[in-house]
Amino acid sequence: MARTLEQHLAADGQPKRILSLDGGGVKGILTLGMLKALEDELRRRSGDGALVLSDYYDLIGGTSTGAIIAAGLALGLSVEDLTTLYSDLGPQVFGKQAGDGIFIQSKFDDKKLRKALRGTLSTRTLGSPDIKTGLALHAKRIDTGSAWVLTNHPQSKYFDTPPDSGTFPNKRYRLIDLVLASAAAPTFFDEVVIDIAHDERNKVIQRGYFLDGAVSGNNNPSISLLLLALEPNYKFAWQPGAGKLMMTSCGTGLRRPRLDGRRFQGLPPGVRGVHALRSMIYDTQIQGVKFMQAISEPRKPWVIDSEIGAMQGTCISGAPILDYQRLDVLLEQKPKPGRGKQTSDEADLIEVERLLERTLAWEECEGLDELANGKPANMKLLLEIGRCVGRTFVDSAYPNPAFDLPEWRGASA
Repeated sequence: MARTLEQHLAADGQPKRILSLDGGGVKGILTLGMLKALEDELRRRSGDGALVLSDYYDLIGGTSTGAIIAAGLALGLSVEDLTTLYSDLGPQVFGKQAGDGIFIQSKFDDKKLRKALRGTLSTRTLGSPDIKTGLALHAKRIDTGSAWVLTNHPQSKYFDTPPDSGTFPNKRYRLIDLVLASAAAPTFFDEVVIDIAHDERNKVIQRGYFLDGAVSGNNNPSISLLLLALEPNYKFAWQPGAGKLMMTSCGTGLRRPRLDGRRFQGLPPGVRGVHALRSMIYDTQIQGVKFMQAISEPRKPWVIDSEIGAMQGTCISGAPILDYQRLDVLLEQKPKPGRGKQTSDEADLIEVERLLERTLAWEECEGLDELANGKPANMKLLLEIGRCVGRTFVDSAYPNPAFDLPEWRGASA
């Protein structure tokens, strides 16, 4: 029997499981490939071929494309359901540019994204009883300069504000608005406007203007989700420790945003600002992995850089605060043929080719790491890579069987 929302959220001292999902545009389909390996393994262990990730994870949180996936999973959708959504969404939303993304208008029409998500999210709100497990969505409120993390925990401070408070309670916010706000990447989509406060006649007197949660430093939301779980004021009040708390953190395929220095100098200031922002988002992603690995002992740690490597045996908290594992893959651009000496970029693509067990043509890899390459062939390749990556992390030993649900015991024997 599936657990209730109350059971998922309860501060009952039982082991808790968190799923953290990065932003990354259409590369969310790569995340779904990795999640398929998780779903398959958990179905095997439970003996339930219909199990979905909301049955297992107690809190699912995401940013941007990760927010879309998190909302769908929390509603009880399967990975296959969301893969179908993304396969359709990519060409529909990113098939044709609407603007230049810098001076005239955003590159893509957010109305198309809203239309693509309407069938899945409908008119449900953050307080909808259809949400099966804990949900956390990250966005940036640009008019107040604050990072917003909204959850469906019924005891959170603003979830159900008094009628005379003058503010709309979080439980009334529509999921589709929150997800679009989290995904409103600057230059790609316009900001999302949400009603915040009202007067005694219920007339709106304040609105919030929201951008992609990536610009709040939460493109990798793992640190934020850890704080949600442990900081008492967020009301989850779960217990720390490698036997009490676990997190699966999924990226969308990583590429260091390298840029030739002379070319950067020749760009207009506004364009240089865009490149700097993208580089900052990459830095926050890596910083998140670094911190989480510093307070845990991952089974397969991610290599941070050439100085500290994969950080084995360097748990700075003494005892691990949680059981943590990062799932991701490098997606560096494969250079054109005949360029001569192999670069580090090529070496990274060789790793992808090893996972796929085939050589990729340069044309297949062109734009593979881009946020808005919604071409069907690109989406198909990203999904295939994700599934291969997932199988390198997920097996009978991960997720840690210590976090299996009690009712599963003996089911997979």
